[in-house]
Amino acid sequence: MTDLEQTYNTTTPCKKVRHIQAVVAGKFKVMYQPGSAFEQTNLRLIQQGLAVHETPHFLIASKHENQPIILVHRLRAHEVDNNIGYYLMRELAPCGLITSDEDFEAAMIAVVISISPHNPVEAWNLFSLNTLQRLREKLNDLSSSTEAADFITPFAHIYHRLLQLKVGTSLLDVGCACAFWPVLVAEQAQTTSARIVGVDSRGDAIAISNNLASAANMPHLEFRQIDLLAQEFLQIDIFDMVTAIALLEHIPEEQLPQAFDHLLRVTRLRLIISVPYEEQATLAYGHQQVFTREKLEQWGKWCVEHLQDQGHFWCEDVMGGLLVVERR
Repeated sequence: MTDLEQTYNTTTPCKKVRHIQAVVAGKFKVMYQPGSAFEQTNLRLIQQGLAVHETPHFLIASKHENQPIILVHRLRAHEVDNNIGYYLMRELAPCGLITSDEDFEAAMIAVVISISPHNPVEAWNLFSLNTLQRLREKLNDLSSSTEAADFITPFAHIYHRLLQLKVGTSLLDVGCACAFWPVLVAEQAQTTSARIVGVDSRGDAIAISNNLASAANMPHLEFRQIDLLAQEFLQIDIFDMVTAIALLEHIPEEQLPQAFDHLLRVTRLRLIISVPYEEQATLAYGHQQVFTREKLEQWGKWCVEHLQDQGHFWCEDVMGGLLVVERR
């Protein structure tokens, strides 16, 4: 069993019922039924006495409160990418089915793995490579509106600006998640001499990152499971550029000084923080605080003071906010 398969050993394939393979995660029981099987499953669920609600991408059915919520989808192979998260939030959250980051993560995991229940590595590789390809396409054509209704376009705009701001030959990405940003940097560098490292506190993220790097033929990329707030983080080395994309909103307010201190201590030239601007924290994404332009500028001033005025900062509006801290 691989690390990735072990990571999701709580996601259990259920017994087949009329050749339907289900995956259970959290409160969701997810089935992949492409083509005509989707409508056949809809009729079967109704015949079983379940109340079925159909959305553009899912059938949602439940019988009793203490039983899993049945989620049926018919996503085609090329549709398995990061926009699944957008579909879940748009179609399940209004029904009250996603109220926490645990709900969101469970639904996301089950939908992806349902594509290939007996080989979760294959399912996640499909998800990762599809998302990477969408990002490449959008980076080559940024005519897409910044108001695009998906999860991929906003990150394409962020990555485009980060590539413009890139300095030096070494990069540390903190909170690397699925490693799309490190892989894109490696592709732009077109050399294996540049050192690119991604860290994340979650073992599943590191497993997915390693698998994507392998599938994208980037074996020289490094990924480590390290928590930003741990003392171990400070031993990772010093990097010309350090990025933390969509990370700090997941950290409690009282731990931000330690987070910024750790980030600055491993930065040689430039630190870049990317955060969303929100009116209230999105609990379904695990956000623990809200950032505004004013708050980001305050932390920029804090960083310069922390560096004893041996640097400067600026903020930009890019799908939320970018804080750039430059060491002298």
